[in-house]
Amino acid sequence: MTLIAAFYINNHPVLIGDVLITCPDPSKRINIPTDEDLKESPPEDLYRGITELSQKVNIITSNLMVAWSGDQCAAYTILKELKTISDVEKITRYSLKNFFENAEISEWIGNLCVGFIGYIIDDDGIKEFEYSFNEVEIHQKTIHTYGSVFIAGSGSDDLIRLLEEGVQPRKPSISEFDDAVIHSLTICGALLAKDCQNILSSYGGSFEIATLNKQGIFEKVNDITYFQWLVSNCESSNPKLDLVGKAYKLTYINDLLVVVTLLMGQTPMSLNRDSVPLNYFTEFHIDKSRHYVIPPCYKYFKKNEIDSLLSGVPIEITSSFNCNHLFPVQQNQSGDISFVPGKNIICKPQFFPEKDISYIVKCPNYSPSTLIIRNDDLDYLRNSYNF
Repeated sequence: MTLIAAFYINNHPVLIGDVLITCPDPSKRINIPTDEDLKESPPEDLYRGITELSQKVNIITSNLMVAWSGDQCAAYTILKELKTISDVEKITRYSLKNFFENAEISEWIGNLCVGFIGYIIDDDGIKEFEYSFNEVEIHQKTIHTYGSVFIAGSGSDDLIRLLEEGVQPRKPSISEFDDAVIHSLTICGALLAKDCQNILSSYGGSFEIATLNKQGIFEKVNDITYFQWLVSNCESSNPKLDLVGKAYKLTYINDLLVVVTLLMGQTPMSLNRDSVPLNYFTEFHIDKSRHYVIPPCYKYFKKNEIDSLLSGVPIEITSSFNCNHLFPVQQNQSGDISFVPGKNIICKPQFFPEKDISYIVKCPNYSPSTLIIRNDDLDYLRNSYNF
């Protein structure tokens, strides 16, 4: 069970996908980034097990990106063969079509159910594609803003609903690539924010994004941190901003996706850094951090290979892209918190050039200990509902 989707944002191709590998037996479980106690304390209505994490979005070559849904073994066989072919020849839309429609491929797959969607660049431009084996359902739907969308997996209805609601970043960016990245972050951040419900539908855990970069080749969007905030008294002159107790950092080391989770303390402290009077920051203590290593589908890594790749490589929480999701909330007389009727969740992605970073994490001995955020950026988030 899964969620993958291919769509265009301002004529810019985007591919997104989750990472959960599930099985029919709900007693088989591992902890995942969005539920780090899933193995010990699963929700009562979890009807499928979660056995593994794997990348559903795969960059085969700089001109071919593919996402898969269905049987993992079938996907491994097909994508590994595509990688082998791409090492000796450039794949075109026509050779790709011949590959998927070859009778030998059907023999390899047999009765296994698997589907593929993605994009190919060749001399005729960019072309989307979809191939299904043994009746794996791939939805093709026209949605305003996204054009023709291909979606597959158990999360299809949720994503279609999200896209039809017209998810939009609040602040426009400066290029088609930046717009595609910001918009994709908005979508994946919204999915991540409700992942406790997603896993009941057997998808989620984390989400990847791939798109066409500024050099005209396909690549994964790298170096992302997702934050979630509660905004109370959201339209008053003095709204209150609270950091929800978890953040997610996504980064790639070679082909491995590393997801770092940060569990935050709830008592932020103001501080003045470097004795600069106007340079005020707020500090959030990090109580706990974990990291998850997620391989691509087409490649198997032994444990010692993973350890070698990660050895001595610091996981920097400071990111090029920050995705801030803001939830408007209110508190009743009993102290219970609920969403403000008629107010939407807002996503405010932010880009930070190397020398203008607001979100700083101290990592003594490579272990995250403190998150420090510039107060100007907190005010920028705090006043989101006053514009």
